[in-house]
Amino acid sequence: MTESAATAPLRYTLTTFPPVLTQAVPGRPSQGRLEIKVFRDPEAVKTTAGCRSITVEVPTGDRPEALTDRPDRIDATYGAPRGRTWHIRKSISHSDRTVFVCTPENPRHEAVFNDTATFTLILDRIPLTGSPSTVSLRITDHSATGSETHTRRSTDLRLTIQRAPDGGS
Repeated sequence: MTESAATAPLRYTLTTFPPVLTQAVPGRPSQGRLEIKVFRDPEAVKTTAGCRSITVEVPTGDRPEALTDRPDRIDATYGAPRGRTWHIRKSISHSDRTVFVCTPENPRHEAVFNDTATFTLILDRIPLTGSPSTVSLRITDHSATGSETHTRRSTDLRLTIQRAPDGGS
């Protein structure tokens, strides 16, 4: 599944692996992988976009709309063009969400998104223990274009967890 959202100047696409995420049931564990790709929104911005941070909030815990009740098991990594380094900080201190804060590691503490630059946050080995539902990931970036002041903008990416196939209990 691929979902898209934008904050202008940045655009996000969410791709899930497997393409259809299925809830885990006793005796049949299920894991998923989320890839959130970030790039300059070519429809909204004709110049480069600067970004100081990207925060992704994943609903976790015991609520029905949570992706997992095991946020400690989520592996976080990233993909970026050669020479671009990011730091990912994972916080599981909230009972209802796990927060991933992604910041560029360079002297300016800013990533510049042009026609080709991208950043992909990869959340892997997620135990899909939530109920079948639509889950919203909250994404907030601290970005600007040109001489603009950096501004925090938020958007949601939605994904669906399907009911486990019959015979799974």
